[in-house]
Amino acid sequence: MRRLLRRRPWVLLEISGVRQILARERLAAFQATGRPIARLAQNPELGAHAALDYNLEALMTSADLDRPLGLIRPIMSIGRVARDVADLKVLSIGPRSEIEIFALLAFGFRAENITGLDLFSYSPFVDVGDMHSLPYADNSFDIVLLGWVLAYSREPAVVAREVSRVARDRAVLGISGDWNNAAIAGEIFRGTSTYIQSCEQILALFSGHVGQIYFRHDPDERRDPLVMTIFELTKQQKPPAKSVSCGATPNEA
Repeated sequence: MRRLLRRRPWVLLEISGVRQILARERLAAFQATGRPIARLAQNPELGAHAALDYNLEALMTSADLDRPLGLIRPIMSIGRVARDVADLKVLSIGPRSEIEIFALLAFGFRAENITGLDLFSYSPFVDVGDMHSLPYADNSFDIVLLGWVLAYSREPAVVAREVSRVARDRAVLGISGDWNNAAIAGEIFRGTSTYIQSCEQILALFSGHVGQIYFRHDPDERRDPLVMTIFELTKQQKPPAKSVSCGATPNEA
């Protein structure tokens, strides 16, 4: 065991409790320095109302939420991802804390190939930026993760265009969210958030560029609210698949 840990200390990150403790303690250590968390100067123009403040407040408990693992596990079941994981460049949009970063390390992604982006950051792994205007060059990433973030956009089609721009041809996209509507969203976002309600809605944002769909989980509303799809992005325009809706579910008034 000691030899293994000397050679591959990151295997400890395969344990959920270790990831949670490390994410929580690193956040606490940063807070103890008294330095302010880097953040955007204001809420993004295309972001839901108060999305920046809401997620900054949620940061305090997100280190204990190992939810990203549910998105990363099915991605790792894709043969070409598992085979080349050490060489793939991955972008994690909206990780909040470092726990999603640690899960990627646990599955074999190399630290130098992991980039995070959020509205704020205390971590060297996470850049500060807006998902509606990604600060990265075209064709930069082999995998892009958007875990529970599309709801914070007023214009998810703009996010989809930016993700398509920075992703490489045949990149794997993993997108998830919880089913919601006006009643669930409440007053925080003042009706400006996007209500994620189906995989069809998500796939429609990439209409004409959806290749193989590796995974999809449609919700049973409140009983089983998860919406998740993992698919291949093709740069070459394709005819829209018959199974993909032509438009997103409109927000309720």
